[in-house]
Parts: sequence; C-alpha cells; structure tokens
Amino acid sequence: MLVIPCHLALLWITGTHDVRRQAILAIALLLAALASFAIGMIVPTQRPFLIPLGNQLIEHRGSPSFPSNHGLAMFTYAAVMLALRHWCHALCIGCAGLIVAWSHVYLGIHFPLDMFGAMVIAAGAACLAILIDRRLGRNLTSAGERLFEQAVARPAAWMIRGRG
Repeated sequence: MLVIPCHLALLWITGTHDVRRQAILAIALLLAALASFAIGMIVPTQRPFLIPLGNQLIEHRGSPSFPSNHGLAMFTYAAVMLALRHWCHALCIGCAGLIVAWSHVYLGIHFPLDMFGAMVIAAGAACLAILIDRRLGRNLTSAGERLFEQAVARPAAWMIRGRG
C-alpha cells in the first residue's frame, strides 16, 4: 500500500506547480477514508470469518468489513487518475485494485459487496475532490508549496551546503 504515498511524494518533489496541483487531488483519499470510518462507526458489518462463513485463509482483525479500506484506497486513486485523464495510470491502478478486491474476497476477509461499496465511495470521493479543487486548488497548492519550501526544501539545502 506504500505505492500510493510514494507516487504522491515523487509527484510533489519532482513536479511543476500543475503536477503538484494534481497531487493535491489526493485529498480524495482523505475524504474516502473519512467516509469509510464514518460508515464503520454507524453501521459496523461483520467480516465473513466472524459470521462464520467460508474459510479465512489469512489472519485479520475483526474490524468492520464495509467498505474495504485497501480496495477503497486503490479505487479512489484510480478514480482520481481517471478524472485527470491519466488513462494509463487509471487503468494500471484500477486493475491492481481489482486484484486486491478479488484477493480479499478469496482470502475470506471481505464480501464482494465490500469491494463494490469501495468502488462507489471512491467515485464519490474523487468527484468531491474535483469540486474542492475547482474552488480551492490553486490556493491549496500554493500553501502546500510554501509549507514544503519552509519545512523540507530549505532545511535540506542548508544541510547540504553545511556539509560541503
């Protein structure tokens, strides 16, 4: 699951202002996670192995099943890439999300509906992130760039110069 944060960090560090603005759309991941948490608190659903139904092939804690957080992260990131018209990224991440979804159902830790719910929530979070970007994207990106400059870029440059 570290692929998504690593990709976002790479976009931010190496990208132009426009690329960094696209990275800001990862706010969709935060929105999706908040929705997942709220759903889990309001309507906690049992996992298949807790009912018991089917075979559990790996150990997993008994947290709420709906929606799948792993599927949610993958599908949200794929939806954001799709909204940005990065077709190849969207396809690759979406296919990886389907593999994650299938494997979690096969391993007995999720129901198929948990994965479908993750897809629906991901689409909603991506749409909401696009709306937020239209209103606040430039300001959020500029604020993020200022914070990055002060917290990371300047201290890193100072450390490099200080050692040279």
